[in-house]
Amino acid sequence: MPITPRPRGRPAKADQGKTRSRSAVPLLRDLGDVGAAYARDRKFVWALARGLELLRAFVPGRGALGNSDLAALTGLPKPTVSRLTYTLTELGYLTQVTRTGKYEPAPPLLALGHPVLGARPERLAVRNAMRELAEIAHGQVALAAPDGLAMMYVERAVTAPPEDMRLEIGSRVEMVRSSLGRAWLAALSETARAEAYARFEQRYRNDWPALRARVEDGIAQVRARGFCLVDGEWARGVRAVGVPIRSRDGTRILAMNCTSYEAGAVQRLEREFGPKLVELAKRVGPLIG
Repeated sequence: MPITPRPRGRPAKADQGKTRSRSAVPLLRDLGDVGAAYARDRKFVWALARGLELLRAFVPGRGALGNSDLAALTGLPKPTVSRLTYTLTELGYLTQVTRTGKYEPAPPLLALGHPVLGARPERLAVRNAMRELAEIAHGQVALAAPDGLAMMYVERAVTAPPEDMRLEIGSRVEMVRSSLGRAWLAALSETARAEAYARFEQRYRNDWPALRARVEDGIAQVRARGFCLVDGEWARGVRAVGVPIRSRDGTRILAMNCTSYEAGAVQRLEREFGPKLVELAKRVGPLIG
């Protein structure tokens, strides 16, 4: 009997009223194309997909999670969550906290991510330059890759961020509201961007027309000067410039941004840090692929 995934778009009842990490976005629904078609696709292994999505619920700053927490975050039935956490614990990817019965990521999970991060020469190539720029800007410089309808940090350099803005490697930010996401979208082909827009429309529904106008303004900025500015949209008082990074052969696109937490930093971002990011992106592009 085929398994029907929960509807996408609006949060499930279990999601409503729950506090999310600032870096988190919805899980299974965030894939956008996980729909009824996959329920009849014999090649698609739902048990594997659900187990991996369960692991994605653990993000920096969220702490240990119980089965009820995981059910609320993923929309999966609690009995399914219980079986998944049991299996993942037996395999060593989760560990159960004796005092609370909740679960935390275990060190063997690092083995899954290490080959990915270790195989990215762009991280090593730009690390020092990112650190230098972060110090000048008194903020953060991040390198990110697309992940569903979000951008995921794959490298970052930061100087004294506010406590509620401590995003780490693996953290995710909304694509449509971040300079990283808008810069990445600017580098897509018209066809690929139209596909992304269709997924955004399904996710954001009535909010999408206003968001689309701001996304397209960011894309126009990238075309005009190589970078886009986002001021206070993702979080109050946080402003950033973002640039797309294309591989030499054009098959991969990443994005980089420079965030400033200083009041009145918009002019410096536009006049100084944006152009510096554009130059840095030109150096990194040939290293990707």
